[in-house]
Amino acid sequence: MTILPRDSAGSFELKEGTGPIIAMCPCGEFLEIYKVDKTFRIKTPESIDPKRTNPNALWTASPQSDVGSSNPIIARVLLQSHEILKAAIFAVEVHKEAVNIHLHSCKEALLASEFMAKRINSQIDKIIEEINSKGVSKDNHGRGLNPFPQVQELDKDCGTFLIQANRAIKLICELPSFFLNLDRQDSNFHHLGKRLEAAVGKDIPLTQFVIENKANIEYLIELRNFHEHPKQRKTIIINFMLMPDSSIRTPHWHISDGEPHAIKEEMIATVEFLRDLAELMLIHLVMFAISKDFPFIIEAIPEDKIDKSNPIRYRLSLDMNKLQFP
Repeated sequence: MTILPRDSAGSFELKEGTGPIIAMCPCGEFLEIYKVDKTFRIKTPESIDPKRTNPNALWTASPQSDVGSSNPIIARVLLQSHEILKAAIFAVEVHKEAVNIHLHSCKEALLASEFMAKRINSQIDKIIEEINSKGVSKDNHGRGLNPFPQVQELDKDCGTFLIQANRAIKLICELPSFFLNLDRQDSNFHHLGKRLEAAVGKDIPLTQFVIENKANIEYLIELRNFHEHPKQRKTIIINFMLMPDSSIRTPHWHISDGEPHAIKEEMIATVEFLRDLAELMLIHLVMFAISKDFPFIIEAIPEDKIDKSNPIRYRLSLDMNKLQFP
């Protein structure tokens, strides 16, 4: 058999980013490689030219983003899950590569949410710092504040954040279909909880996990839905606002019949919540579908042992105390 140039091994020097390669993760048509602060995407001749029309088809290595393995979303949603899936022996058929690809999409949605949250929070922090150091300019003989500080394009950026957060929720809700024989995929925890109750029972940890997080998911979905499709209820986004006592309130948002919440704090909390949700959903699904022929356990890594360059929190292990030898 003739070996074509395209069949030779690829070799790259990844100059961008800091330090050595920390981790890799196959994601279908490409491989992602992570330094501590940089993500690269590698594509092979087979993924570029699957019909093998070009005997000299090339490899590509592309910098993707300025976040890497030290980012908790990358570490815990994708890299940790990839390692858990590799170690798992399932009692049912699980397409591990398909799960990896799905988790990669979830990781991307969460990173996009985090980017928007940091962008908005940076503007809020800058305005707060300016108010604290310089105050707010006055005119009209000292009777007015002009210009009154505002975060630029706040409504649009909040909308983008909510769309990406909702995309992450949908992807998390679809994860059970890779491990369970469900009749359809769901896009919210309300319907997913009912489907899991019918399929596997109400009292198992997986179903209880979904039920316990239903209210928080519904709140985030409502924020997005009523922002995109306002009817009797709508999402109200309020920029920096002068209060009756002449204090200045930071940006808030709320459903029209709900209580306002500070955007800065809630955006960060939302990203962390959805990150944890994706991480724990995968773990619950793995432990539900895992083979009971082996004493698999999820092991929590002690805080002082967590590697800051790849801060995974859990690993799949065998309970050596229960492992039986002939």
